[in-house]
Amino acid sequence: MGESMEKVVCLVSGGIDSPVACALAARSFEVLPLHFCIYPHTKRENLLLTVEAMKRLKERIGFEKALIFPWAKILGRISEVGGRYTCVLCRAGMLKAAEMVCEREGASAVVTGESLGQKASQTLQNMAAISAGLRLPVLRPLLTMDKLEVERLSKELGIWREEHAGVCSLVPRHPVTRARREIIDDLLARLNLDAEIRDEMDRIFEIRDFDRDVRIFLSSLRV
Repeated sequence: MGESMEKVVCLVSGGIDSPVACALAARSFEVLPLHFCIYPHTKRENLLLTVEAMKRLKERIGFEKALIFPWAKILGRISEVGGRYTCVLCRAGMLKAAEMVCEREGASAVVTGESLGQKASQTLQNMAAISAGLRLPVLRPLLTMDKLEVERLSKELGIWREEHAGVCSLVPRHPVTRARREIIDDLLARLNLDAEIRDEMDRIFEIRDFDRDVRIFLSSLRV
């Protein structure tokens, strides 16, 4: 019998990019999709679209389970102090949380759907700043692809949907595009974010049966 595949944690949202990155990672790794639920900082419809995207992804690539991390409380605290740094702080926090999930689940890396310039937060300097200090590698399969390439791949992989989840309501009007690591470190220390994340780890919700488990999860949010 051959060796089992290494496991990676894939950050998955209801957008176009991250499901494609997860599907590509599944060619070489056992994937564990991880969604950071920011409801009610996004519309109810966006949350439902995200769940549908994850369900379609499971139908196409198969995986044992998916995880949903309750991120709304942490995001609310980040937005109180983050200002223009809110998005990069949120992203840095998600990567820290994903690394903790990797350690708990026996995964070797984190996979994201980031690509250069697709969003204000996805500049090279911002990506370097939010990844600094992580012990595990961050894999970005879409890094150099443009939006048309990603859309084409989404259709080829059979996970394309005409509707996609929208943006977070806490995105600042002018998000920072050239984040400085020392500012991020200072804000993360003020937030004591590692402790916040550890406190929420026990509230991570597992999805194994999408029809059953998603209903339970949504009812817990009163969506």
